[in-house]
Amino acid sequence: MSKLIGIAVIIGILLLIDLYIYQAVRVVVEDWSVQGKSIARYSFWGLTVLSMVALLWYSYGNPFMNTRLPIRSFILVGIVAIYFSKIFSILFIFIDDLQRGVRWVIGFFNRGASGIAGENIPRSEFLAKTALAVSAVPLGLMAYGIISGAYDYRIRRVAIKLPNLPKAFDGMTIGQISDIHSGSFFNKTAVKGGVELFLREKPDVIFFTGDLVNN
Repeated sequence: MSKLIGIAVIIGILLLIDLYIYQAVRVVVEDWSVQGKSIARYSFWGLTVLSMVALLWYSYGNPFMNTRLPIRSFILVGIVAIYFSKIFSILFIFIDDLQRGVRWVIGFFNRGASGIAGENIPRSEFLAKTALAVSAVPLGLMAYGIISGAYDYRIRRVAIKLPNLPKAFDGMTIGQISDIHSGSFFNKTAVKGGVELFLREKPDVIFFTGDLVNN
């Protein structure tokens, strides 16, 4: 029961996020054709519905059934990436709401100079467009990191000087590697290549510092 309540709360929060962001979407597509508005509306809410279904499947289904791919990880990363990106949109929309609120208050106390009390102040089209554009940046970067950057293995060599180090350790090579995340990557050949790249350095000692597996 507690799990069901937790999932319901999460879905409620995500829906509130989408309702808030959709206000900016409506401003951006205001001058579009009827067909364009419909495509934007169905695309936006279609992604929301897909995310909710994926969240329920992640929580109650069996994403590993009949597959060797880490579907469960893909679902979680996808949902986190989408809504983490939307948080950036919220910041700009909130700025727009803040300035609208200030203008409304000024208009309420100074009707003659700043407008009629209770006047409906429209959203800023610039801030609405900026909000949607900004959300695409972290989403694009995360997608690049998952698809390409995750396999961009590199060797970094650092010389360490320790004044009190015994001479027996002089010239010793220590290799440090982390975040293999075995089970999450779908390109096993690339992961193997990264490990082999590391082993070709022939370190005297290897320290593995975390996140060996995900699944």
